[in-house]
Amino acid sequence: MARSVFFDEGDIVDPSIARERRRRNFVLAGRIVVSVGLLLIWQLVSPHLDQLIFSSPADIVARLWEWSADGTLWSNLLVTAEELALGYVLGAALGIAFGLLLGSYPLVASILDPLLMAFYGVPKIAFGPLFIVWFGINMTPKVVIVGLMVFFFVFLSTYEGARTVDRDLLRAIRLMGATRLQERTLVIIPGSLPSILLGLKLAIPEALVGAIVGELIVSNRGIGYLLQFSASQLDSAGVFAGLFILMVLALLFNSAVNYASVKSGREDI
Repeated sequence: MARSVFFDEGDIVDPSIARERRRRNFVLAGRIVVSVGLLLIWQLVSPHLDQLIFSSPADIVARLWEWSADGTLWSNLLVTAEELALGYVLGAALGIAFGLLLGSYPLVASILDPLLMAFYGVPKIAFGPLFIVWFGINMTPKVVIVGLMVFFFVFLSTYEGARTVDRDLLRAIRLMGATRLQERTLVIIPGSLPSILLGLKLAIPEALVGAIVGELIVSNRGIGYLLQFSASQLDSAGVFAGLFILMVLALLFNSAVNYASVKSGREDI
């Protein structure tokens, strides 16, 4: 008698999906092995290094635990995270808006191009003292510095994406009677999405630089303040602990952008 074989749909896996899953697991395992190996090497050689220059991973963990226990870590991390979030959202929103706008109007972009490039060429940190004069010594100048640094990366990337959208597709949709709004929502924005996501990703380290340098210029709170205070006390463990916190923040922001890329179907960004 012939035996019937029944397959549950959940048991059927596309070979390409299985290969991709194995690749991701291998990459994750490789990252863990490399990270742990580097930390072990660092810990082993740290007794032979000048402690004023290099602290051991154990000392850094101890400093993080100390800051966490007395609330120093969380109060300062909240300040820096708030500056980053507000400045990043502000700069990204303005960068996307202006990038799409000028990308849709090449003639206007040609007129404004020299002014934008001249402004872009000035180191954004140089505006820090001016922003402090304008906005005071509260959180606002740090948020503006972060927003300014994020703006240009997102703007230039978005502008390039909007400018290079398939013109044949635009002409075709115009022949079908599409309005300006429909051109933007149906062609320009979807066509610019990879460039927008790339700009958002490239702007993450710039946002961190803006927040930390702003705190170094004038602040008594934040991760930048902790770095400066630790350095003034010759506390290399505190400096490395602050750098570690910044790395975690960068990874979190980067993961958020990667998640948006996956959701938009642009996993390759």
